[in-house]
Amino acid sequence: MIPQNTKSQINTIQVTEGAISSVDLIAGQNMIAGKVSVSFDNTNLYVSYNTMNDWFLSEVHLWVGPDLSLMPQTNSGNPKIGQFPYKASGLNGSTSYTFTIPLSAFGGYDNMCSSVLYLAAHASLYKTGSGGAVQTETAWGNGSQMNEQGSWAMYFLVQFMCEDDYYSAGPCETAFGYGPLTFIDAGLTSSRWGWIYTLSTGGTFETPLYAGAGQNNINNGLHVGTVTYSYNGSGLKVEFETFGGYSLSETHVYASSAFPTTISPGLFGHSNSDPDPKSDAYFIELNGGPPVYVIAHAVVCSKQAVRQ
Repeated sequence: MIPQNTKSQINTIQVTEGAISSVDLIAGQNMIAGKVSVSFDNTNLYVSYNTMNDWFLSEVHLWVGPDLSLMPQTNSGNPKIGQFPYKASGLNGSTSYTFTIPLSAFGGYDNMCSSVLYLAAHASLYKTGSGGAVQTETAWGNGSQMNEQGSWAMYFLVQFMCEDDYYSAGPCETAFGYGPLTFIDAGLTSSRWGWIYTLSTGGTFETPLYAGAGQNNINNGLHVGTVTYSYNGSGLKVEFETFGGYSLSETHVYASSAFPTTISPGLFGHSNSDPDPKSDAYFIELNGGPPVYVIAHAVVCSKQAVRQ
């Protein structure tokens, strides 16, 4: 049996559209030899094997389905890996391999949303010792043992969460793109937090987007995304992008060669009250500068799963 500190204690993992979730790749029942990662988009399911600790892939086999009883297996319940529908051999020297499976194999995108599939991810691994001896092992994606009376082969379950349909806006916070100058140090306020970013030359610059960072202390806030400034001397592109789990509710941008005199987002001159939840962009023509002073403000909401 797999030692308690190695075997997974969670049988079902959730995978959010556009994100990646993983389980350990267990070799020889008790060695962590890498990861099996699962992700999906509106077209395909992706299952990736990635080894570590000097292990290499020799061959891989994968079965995915809605019911474990549909998996090719012996009368005693052990898997017939040679009959798994997804397989690759001759991988000697490889440390990664990805299966790309059309969602049509599972009824399409709409059918996948919030559904649960069983995955049995098998690999044959090898590593070379210091004396040149080759060690070979069987490996499985960590989960539950298929047959307690048979082999130690394992499976795990994945629930697929389609972002647009199964998430709603949760609590919202004000957020600012980080900069070298605080509103307080700029003399614009005595208490409110936020930053001014100064562009002194052309180029592309990326800065973190922080929400709820009271007293300008980023340790008090959440890193919820990024703001990217692309400046060519006469025009500025400002791009907001949120991380998974967060969405944009509104955005505001101040951009000018004149130093700002207000910290009120409604007076910044550029705003969007209905941006795309994941990203937003502004293209701003500038008169004068550098330097160019920029304030990037957003209202960012955390996303909560809707159980249906």
